[in-house]
Amino acid sequence: MFIMAKNKKIRINLNAPKKFVKQRKTALIVSLCNVMVLLFLGYILNNQAIFTGEDLNKYAWMEWIKDKCGLSKDVEEKKDALFVNVAYDKQLIERHDDYGMTVGNVDITDRSKLRSFMEALQKTDSYKYIFLDVRFEKGFDSPEDSALFSVIKNMRNIVVANHADIELSDSSLTSKVAINDYPTTIIESNFTRYEYLKDDKESVSLFAYRELTGNTINRSFCFYTSNHRLCYKSLFINAPIEDWSEFNQEQTKMYYNLGNDLLENYSDNEIALFTKDKYVVIGDMVEDMHDTYSGPKPGAVVTYYAFIALMNGEHFVRYGLLFILGLLYFAISMSLFESDSIIERIPFIKRSRSRFIHFCASFLEYSFLLLVVMIALNMLFGIATSIMLPSLYFAIQKTVINIKNEKI
Repeated sequence: MFIMAKNKKIRINLNAPKKFVKQRKTALIVSLCNVMVLLFLGYILNNQAIFTGEDLNKYAWMEWIKDKCGLSKDVEEKKDALFVNVAYDKQLIERHDDYGMTVGNVDITDRSKLRSFMEALQKTDSYKYIFLDVRFEKGFDSPEDSALFSVIKNMRNIVVANHADIELSDSSLTSKVAINDYPTTIIESNFTRYEYLKDDKESVSLFAYRELTGNTINRSFCFYTSNHRLCYKSLFINAPIEDWSEFNQEQTKMYYNLGNDLLENYSDNEIALFTKDKYVVIGDMVEDMHDTYSGPKPGAVVTYYAFIALMNGEHFVRYGLLFILGLLYFAISMSLFESDSIIERIPFIKRSRSRFIHFCASFLEYSFLLLVVMIALNMLFGIATSIMLPSLYFAIQKTVINIKNEKI
């Protein structure tokens, strides 16, 4: 059926779409199902903390390119934070074995200095929030602990970092404590993703987010919501390339040493000016380093970046991104039902009867295509998404289609 315009120059064949759908009915149905399956599985995968498939080397190169081109996204909110280093403020305590016998001495963060600083913060009460990344483990006790813990318990807007396998020295701190673990494996030893909710327990960043905004991340089966919006409970943290040391390239201090800088040189009123409307991040800025795609960073700084990501709403699912990925998955899936792909036209691969070789070729082809899209999304919008799952999925689908065509 044709519709002819009055000028008799424009013709629209209304049968063409019907013919296209009829001829490719199976491909269209399978492709639509693939889109739904991949988006769902991608959401599940992005909620994991490890084995999500991000290649840190690629992200490192992309961040380097963005940095050289002036596209790197610096964390502006870093200016709203005061980083305090406790690595050089230690005290010796006796260490005992399981039978109570003294086996020697170990060093811990100086409780007296830390208490003095916390008292100054409490007295001036000008800070916005405190992230205290100092371990208070049972068995590593100090005579000054009770006085320090008493101050912490009576402070507002403060979270104390702990680890899932560590028992607190004083259970009365429980209401101020959240976990701060970075899962690693033998093959994934670098920091990749920050897990905000682990076994329904809040992380340090999520604890602070809830206290300041009243929102948190809730679980419903395999889905997660925040403020009634679909979100992720794990996030690839974007961070600028920076050589984390006491002074940056402009010779501006990136962190202040607790004893030598703050307590010895500044009064309580001056500390109040330093901390006014700031996030105070206290931790080991020298030895507690984690390898990330944008360079080694202290654990306390990684936690702060994860918190800022929450405050910026980066954990919410971006439906525009899902739409783009859905269109891409649909187009790739439809192409699988057409003639041989470009890589399968290479003589060596075309002549090969090995299904494994054809599977690897398909995997490489779709990995490259998805990699180009991933690079574009990251360079333009700072979005990180894994390509491992769709690459594997489409390679398997192409193999199944080839096997089916061989039987026809």
